[in-house]
Amino acid sequence: MRNLHQYILLLFFALNHPGLSLGQLKNVALNKPVIASSTNPKHPTKNIVDGIISRTSKWESGNGKAPHTVEIDLQKYYHIAAIKVHTGILEEEKEYTEKNQADGFWSMKNFKVQYWDDANWTDFPKSEVHENRLVSVSFQYSPSITTFKIRLVCDDGEPINIMEIEVLGEEAKDMPPPPIVTQNTSPNISIKEAQEAHIVIKNNPIGKTLKYVGYNQGYYFPKSNVSKWIEYSNVNSVRVWTSLNSFVPENTVEIDSALHSLEEFEKRKAILRKDPENNPFIKWEQLLPLYDQPNYSSTNGMVFNYALDELKRLGTDVVLQIGSTDFKDNWSNKWKQWQRYYALAYYTAKRGNVFMFALQNEPNHRHSGPMKLEQWIMAMQIVSDAIHCAVEDVNKRYNKTLIPKLVGPVTAGQNTDWWAGVVKSIRTNYRGENINNDLLQIFSTHSYNSPAIGYKTRVNNIRNIIQSNHPEGKTLPIVFTEIGRWMNAYLIDKEETMDSPSLFTEWAGIYSYNMKNGAYGMWAFKFANTTSTTYIRGIKSGHHFTWQGKRIVEDAYNNIALNKPVKTSSSSTIAGFITDGDKTDKSTWISDIEKEKWIEIDLLKPYDIGGMAIYTGSSYGVYTGPDRVRNFKVQYFANGSWNDIPQLTLTNNKYTQVFEVLKTPIKTQKIRFISTDEGSIKVREIKVFEKGNSPSEDSNYNISGIQRTGQVVRLFAKGFKDERPLLETDASVLNDDFDHYTSFDSATNTYYVWLVQRGGFTYNLTIDLKDINIPQGNPVIAETVNDKHYGEVTHVWRVPSTQKLTIQLPAQTVMLLTIPKSSLISSQTLASSSAYVMSGMYQKHSFHNEKILKVQLDASQPNNNAVSYAYFDFDKTAAQNADLILLKVKGYTNKTTAPYRIHVYGIRTDKWNSKTLNWNNALLLDDTEALINSAAKEVFIAGEIAFTNKEETHYLDITNFAKKYTAQGFTFVFIRETRQLGDDEDKGYYVNISNQSDNKPELIYWIKNNKD
Repeated sequence: MRNLHQYILLLFFALNHPGLSLGQLKNVALNKPVIASSTNPKHPTKNIVDGIISRTSKWESGNGKAPHTVEIDLQKYYHIAAIKVHTGILEEEKEYTEKNQADGFWSMKNFKVQYWDDANWTDFPKSEVHENRLVSVSFQYSPSITTFKIRLVCDDGEPINIMEIEVLGEEAKDMPPPPIVTQNTSPNISIKEAQEAHIVIKNNPIGKTLKYVGYNQGYYFPKSNVSKWIEYSNVNSVRVWTSLNSFVPENTVEIDSALHSLEEFEKRKAILRKDPENNPFIKWEQLLPLYDQPNYSSTNGMVFNYALDELKRLGTDVVLQIGSTDFKDNWSNKWKQWQRYYALAYYTAKRGNVFMFALQNEPNHRHSGPMKLEQWIMAMQIVSDAIHCAVEDVNKRYNKTLIPKLVGPVTAGQNTDWWAGVVKSIRTNYRGENINNDLLQIFSTHSYNSPAIGYKTRVNNIRNIIQSNHPEGKTLPIVFTEIGRWMNAYLIDKEETMDSPSLFTEWAGIYSYNMKNGAYGMWAFKFANTTSTTYIRGIKSGHHFTWQGKRIVEDAYNNIALNKPVKTSSSSTIAGFITDGDKTDKSTWISDIEKEKWIEIDLLKPYDIGGMAIYTGSSYGVYTGPDRVRNFKVQYFANGSWNDIPQLTLTNNKYTQVFEVLKTPIKTQKIRFISTDEGSIKVREIKVFEKGNSPSEDSNYNISGIQRTGQVVRLFAKGFKDERPLLETDASVLNDDFDHYTSFDSATNTYYVWLVQRGGFTYNLTIDLKDINIPQGNPVIAETVNDKHYGEVTHVWRVPSTQKLTIQLPAQTVMLLTIPKSSLISSQTLASSSAYVMSGMYQKHSFHNEKILKVQLDASQPNNNAVSYAYFDFDKTAAQNADLILLKVKGYTNKTTAPYRIHVYGIRTDKWNSKTLNWNNALLLDDTEALINSAAKEVFIAGEIAFTNKEETHYLDITNFAKKYTAQGFTFVFIRETRQLGDDEDKGYYVNISNQSDNKPELIYWIKNNKD
């Protein structure tokens, strides 16, 4: 088959290159010298040009450091007509576990091909690929290009492989022998020792920060805590998802197949605009009730009015994504669509102050049809007019000053033809007239699967395309309305999670590069791990954990399979691991390679079974892992035979953990698990629950925690949103993995410094603050995300007389420095009331005279749950006068294997009596489990603290929340809550926070020094 493809390719070239005969087109790279930036010795560079297209004869990079480069010396000048790059794994060579992975999982994702033009490396035309999913990628050149060296540059931030590079052409016989050129490919060298670097911050604006740091929405329902977490995230925009079919159904507007002319279209449009809320076309009486009802038409279930109201209250700008592909070139259709977009734009501008709107999501994606470019341009002409008219009419009626903006084309991936076509048409309206304004105000696309270095020139490249095709050579604000390090289809089969340093540091760098190049905004995909028809148990790429309709506290349910007898199909590992209550890797049953693997659990007596939890593969993936069991079924024994449980018969399972509440309970004494996956399988634990011993029937879409990538978003948004001045920040080292940027927020008179080290070594930094003239003694705080911290304040320094800070930036760390400009003096206040409470047999007891405040979670044992409270007398005046406010605690955990992370909530409240505080009357505490009602209006998310077994001081920056929420004082709650399915990793451990007089919880705050 490959020979046939090669013949067709050669024939195509021959037809398009009359000067070349079919026989003259040969692979001129065959067996030529190759050098690469790094090489795995097991897969050498010679395999790239050996003529063998197979995973058994591939080159593989020696590390994951981008950019990867491969250079082929052709040794003579050739006229190059085509290049074909083979990467990844051929379908016929895939192993069993690889067959269900997303297309292109092992292929290079982002690369370009260049040629040596006798002076520089120059890009081959149209030879840059982003988000590649193919095994073989072909490029054709007409006219041919003459060179003697080619180079492939790949920006993937992981090890890559190439099976073969074919270079088709003929010898340039009229050219002299090529000159000797010094090697251009620099090896990627891994540094491990600490390095010195000097940073100088200058009071010289060189650009702006992003205007928008946002999220794509998740669930948004009343009585949920979503608004609290959006507030905590610091983002200033959310992309809200709607569709015309659900939010403006066809039957709510006029549909007239007899409408055939522009004149009639304009006539009806004028009538509608004369009285937008009372006209013969839009049926508001049918539309308005829809917006107060729960809507589940997308993966982002919500009550629309609630979402609009909350985001408006938070001051968070909305990008309203309005899906529809129903655009036809007739006036009847145009009138229908104009009314529908107008209605939704008018309503949301009126109610929610919405002014940014987008059409069909990823119109060039196969799931959108795809739409044709001409169809989308026609849609742009109609929709741009509709949303501009709607917002203008709202402004006129309600004395608002909203500026309407159409955001588009929200394309998937790299699609330069689309981008060019859209921009060329940007000044032609639906009447066919050339106009003096752009139909599109914000240029948007989507991007995944690139590391930070992949964005080094991305925004500038898009800007060049816009300027080259705009009728007047102008540019537009450039945004990514969807962006992620990995799309979920790839992440779900990787060992990385959103908590992995290799991922969150790249994510931080993506912000850095896009800001450096003048991007206008980025909307992270996505806010939470919602479900979909493809990912029925949730996506892995959510920045927050959310309950997907039901709160599942698995550890609270009685596992009737615990320590029960187990039989298995093979005895190479201990069968008892499957029911020992330990789902870690050290307690894993691993099968032999027999065709059918089975596990039989004897419950010793009949039970009414209401649910099960099954853990397969390795434990590092909270959601999934590449070694999960993909196909299995569970059976129960009844009436002398084994019977399948339909809900637990899974094909192409995507998850390492499967929890099911059975719709129809079954009565049995024996359960059997069967898989026919090839090779050996891993099963860590199988739990069985009785009928009724399962999640509450109450609906729950709360956010239950944040991942480290979410903390990166929070810190970047804190310092680098709202188009603040970006100041010159020079470093003594040049390293693509080291980011250093400074902004200034005039509203708070504060500098922010963004420091990211993606490399595997520590930087010892000296930061020179002289040019921005920070007063001696002023505080500088560092909030840190790395393998030990989740965004808490890790350091509090004082500016020395030299105005030079000396700090350490550890390997794979993201750090935000906050540096107040005004001269400040500090004060402190200790908690005036403090106590902890416990559940179970201690629920009426008050622990108020203790030297420690205790935090503990054990959902299976109520007696082992502890929550701590600390109250501060800190009134509104004190809060408003402070420039910086930190919560300070000192504590440790008895856990030695990993940090013990807790939630910290703030509650606006009056003082309470520590002597009478107990579990039953504690503020906003659940009756039965360690859980705060974080949706309450007086609550705010203060942050998360990660304790180790070393007693240390920890801080949280609560400045903005204290200013917003304080009345006469507030309480902080220290609590370990269940974050997601199967979350029991801290069971048996606890945190002790010092409550002694000299180390009680404390507020440190800085106010302006009026003496200066």
